[in-house]
Amino acid sequence: MTLSSNTKILDVVQFQRTLQIINQTIESLGKFEGNYDKKFNFSELVRRLNIPSTEVDEFIYLLLNFQEKFENVFLNYRLKKKIENGTIYLTVEKRELDSIPIRPPEIITFSPSQVQLLNDIIYTFKHVKRGKGFDVTKNGTELSSNLKQLRSEHPYLFEIKPNGLIYPSPFGLKLGDLIISYNKGNRELTEITIDNHKVLVVHNG
Repeated sequence: MTLSSNTKILDVVQFQRTLQIINQTIESLGKFEGNYDKKFNFSELVRRLNIPSTEVDEFIYLLLNFQEKFENVFLNYRLKKKIENGTIYLTVEKRELDSIPIRPPEIITFSPSQVQLLNDIIYTFKHVKRGKGFDVTKNGTELSSNLKQLRSEHPYLFEIKPNGLIYPSPFGLKLGDLIISYNKGNRELTEITIDNHKVLVVHNG
């Protein structure tokens, strides 16, 4: 075996190792689903995958760069693999309207009943359904019916995944977790700020 062939084998092995690290990292990040209030121990992942400490910042930049592109360039589109005449292409297709993330307005108003409903939805999502989405296409519970109503009034609180189920959006989870925290502490929620969005609870009358 020549030096050139040895080098090629080493390059392939190194590339496969790099892909393995990226794939395992993406799978690990998937654990955030339904646990958006948790912290991801990236240092532990680095140790487990034997990522050189000198490359950690570059690796994190790669992940954040992916995130930036999918949040902006591909916000309303999804990537697809296509093969034509033996050539591999990446193409994009328009996403279904219901699957496009909706940005919350800068100022949001809720009634006390809507606040309590979001509290119930997030609690059920995290502690009863264990991170599984809601199926509101069937005749379900009163909570499902109320979820459809709340989603029509505040669509940015939810998102539809490819499996057709409704999940709280990252913003919806943040707000829901804060509401639960306020309720546990017997504190009245009147005004809070989340990611530069002001949330007001308005009592009619």
